[in-house]
Amino acid sequence: MQNPLPTDLSKGERSRSGALGAIGQMKVSVILTVLNEEKGLPSLLNDLLAQSWPADEIVIVDGGSKDGTLEILRRFAGQHPRLKIFVEPGVNIARGRNIAISHARGDIIAVTDGGCHPDADWLRELMAPFQRDPSVDAVAGLTLPIATSRFGYYSGLLTVSNSLGPSQGSMFYGRSSAFRRALWRRVGGYPEWLYTAEDSLFALRAKKLGAKIVTAPASHLYWYPRPTLPKTAKMFFLYGRGNGRIQWGDIRGTRYWLRYHALWMTMLIAGVFQPWLWLLSGAVLAHLLRLTALPNMDQFKEADLRSTDRFFYVPLIVLTRNLFTNLGYLTGHIEYQRNRAFRERLADYMNLTEASMEARAASRPH
Repeated sequence: MQNPLPTDLSKGERSRSGALGAIGQMKVSVILTVLNEEKGLPSLLNDLLAQSWPADEIVIVDGGSKDGTLEILRRFAGQHPRLKIFVEPGVNIARGRNIAISHARGDIIAVTDGGCHPDADWLRELMAPFQRDPSVDAVAGLTLPIATSRFGYYSGLLTVSNSLGPSQGSMFYGRSSAFRRALWRRVGGYPEWLYTAEDSLFALRAKKLGAKIVTAPASHLYWYPRPTLPKTAKMFFLYGRGNGRIQWGDIRGTRYWLRYHALWMTMLIAGVFQPWLWLLSGAVLAHLLRLTALPNMDQFKEADLRSTDRFFYVPLIVLTRNLFTNLGYLTGHIEYQRNRAFRERLADYMNLTEASMEARAASRPH
């Protein structure tokens, strides 16, 4: 069986839109937050410094790393004046990004994360829509998983929503995106009271304000999926919890799916005393897999015709994704319902008046 796992980033598929030239006098800043990224940080920094469209600056906020991350950052900053390093122990991602942007000088802000590897043309392709259309406010790049195992291969494709084809939606996420600094000010910055889903809420607020958001499918950024099933389950739970906290989704759908999981698990346990219940448990589980895994199986059939291990990995990962995403959403929804201060923050963020937006922008350091 031929192994389709991409291992050499330099040989990754690239689609170029041609020479773009300069975008007037606009400056471009790449920002990111890191925490204990010693292992993959040198590779990420080298990728950012080797972009075919060089950023005017790279602004990095360290959240209080305990490994060798800071030493690596300082060594690179000493060799490359474009790197600006700020240490803010204990900040979450949203706060770290706001700090980075407040120190950045760019008119365009490009965002990525630790643990990622941008293609050499990642920034060039992100910038192309801004050059073609001055009315564009934000651009979403394409995230592609890098797999070091068969589990990682399937997990990556099932985790990254746009990895099986260019996204046609109007959302942009912090892992691979760019937006005008003016949009960040209008939105009011990233919501610092959120631990996860901060980039989703930022994009939702931008959409509500009428921002023009486009995709750049030729802007490729590579990302390592979680290497094990327990870590993948935790990731899905946190994603779901964040969406529940910002009410991005439908609690009725969550209850619908969790009823299936409760039913097959209950009958599986009860089967210890009444073995015939195992048959019913299997029937419910088979129906659940038909609803959730089968559509994904069809996608992988087109992408990987000669591989049969999809019949094991895809149902396993899809079932885990469905269960833990919905458990996370239910948890976040309950937190939203019980925490009045949380509800008020969300309402305030999504319903900011023009006056309050200007006040927030003016209060931020520049």
